[in-house]
Amino acid sequence: MVQILPSVAVSTITLPDIVEADLKQEVKTDETIESEGGDEEQSEMEAELEAEEEPEESENIDEKYAWNAPCMMVIFSDGDLNCALHHLVESLQDPFALDAVAVLLVQESLVEELECRVVTLMKPLDSRVSNHPCYKRSLLKIAELKPKTIVGPSDIVMPDATPILVRDIPHKFLSEGPTGIITMHIFRTPFEATRIYRKEYPLPIASVSIWNERVSSVYEVVGMMNFFDTFKVNCFRVDMEPIKRTFELRKYSACMKRGYHYETLLINGHRKIIIFPVGTIFGN
Repeated sequence: MVQILPSVAVSTITLPDIVEADLKQEVKTDETIESEGGDEEQSEMEAELEAEEEPEESENIDEKYAWNAPCMMVIFSDGDLNCALHHLVESLQDPFALDAVAVLLVQESLVEELECRVVTLMKPLDSRVSNHPCYKRSLLKIAELKPKTIVGPSDIVMPDATPILVRDIPHKFLSEGPTGIITMHIFRTPFEATRIYRKEYPLPIASVSIWNERVSSVYEVVGMMNFFDTFKVNCFRVDMEPIKRTFELRKYSACMKRGYHYETLLINGHRKIIIFPVGTIFGN
């Protein structure tokens, strides 16, 4: 006899935080202060009418959401596409997660292969993501702008619940906050890669994940991306504790922890954190 055990899998779906709750509270407080200077007496009937109207007004307000330290992924033709795709698909399925990929830069020679492979790995989005206002707003904007998109196969994924890669459209044209999708840009040279990402301003990118086995190209890109301070080379989610304190104190440091090399250094006048798996880069 086969016994069906209850699932113990932990849900990893993350939803963005609302950023305007406190602001609404302050507005109400100001209105209350202003009303105190006017008519102090109010009938019970008027108070009840206002109480009934308040919930309806709050429902009509478009809530604004906060980005959750989004990441930019840069994939070079010499990078490990298999590992990069693994982390990319994780972000497509859980787009509001901490450190999830929000922007993808791909070298031109890899575009066709990446698009074909990522489609086969897409699964339907969790209902909490597909029903979220941020994702729904993005679908409406995509329908309006009609950019080129990479979505899941139609026989497996419904159009209103698919992970989405949008070509050549910055996030700012889709929403003011998190969009629930990944924007994708194409580059030819390392120098071009350091210019294309500027289209995404003012997206608050917190880190850059670079996939390239050539050391010269990696440091060339790091040196020209002045807006960012954290670079993860050939890796994605990495514990920042070994280098965090030293970086905050603006000190030079290098150490190895749990198979990763951490260093903080000054490049072109800007302090950077660079992390990579030990033995993978310098071995080449």
